[in-house]
Amino acid sequence: MIAPTHPRPRAIRRGATLLAVLLAAATIGGWTGCSDPDVQYDYDARVNVSGYRSYDWLAEPAGTPAPGGRFDNPIMNDRVFRAVEAALAAKGYHRSENQAPDFLVHYYPVREPSRSQQVHLGLGFGFGPLGLGVGAPVGDPHRAAVGGIVLEIQDFRTRTLVWKATAPGALQGADDPQEADADVAAAVRAMLKRFPPGHS
Repeated sequence: MIAPTHPRPRAIRRGATLLAVLLAAATIGGWTGCSDPDVQYDYDARVNVSGYRSYDWLAEPAGTPAPGGRFDNPIMNDRVFRAVEAALAAKGYHRSENQAPDFLVHYYPVREPSRSQQVHLGLGFGFGPLGLGVGAPVGDPHRAAVGGIVLEIQDFRTRTLVWKATAPGALQGADDPQEADADVAAAVRAMLKRFPPGHS
């Protein structure tokens, strides 16, 4: 008498293969970076900024207290400065250091609680009274949002705030400086996408 072929090993292999595919997809998703940040905007609708062509950075007086729990990271700050200047240049604005500009740009980072991006993925299947379950953490437990970016634009002549954008979680605790460059540049482009107001 020929014993019937047992289906469980093949089913187990299929389940293990499915788990491997799901783990790979989740891991790759975590490695490809974060999506565009959730940018918050506000502006003074009474001010016409369509004539703005030039800008400069707002210089803070020495000893100015850090707003919003600012953290001191000169490398990250310089990364944001470069990203802002590149994004404004792409929109046709130029920096005016020797003549009065049309508007002033003020940037500051805001510290936020760290948030782990690690998630757990599980898969279970059974055969009659038997069952098998497999679970594994995916993502990077060390990569966490460490701060948000705030950009403010002031009219140079009146020195009043005319536009503001905030990108919570835009500053990532990335281990790779090139990855951090790309993350910050993407966040800044998303923030300035709606400047001037009514343009995107």
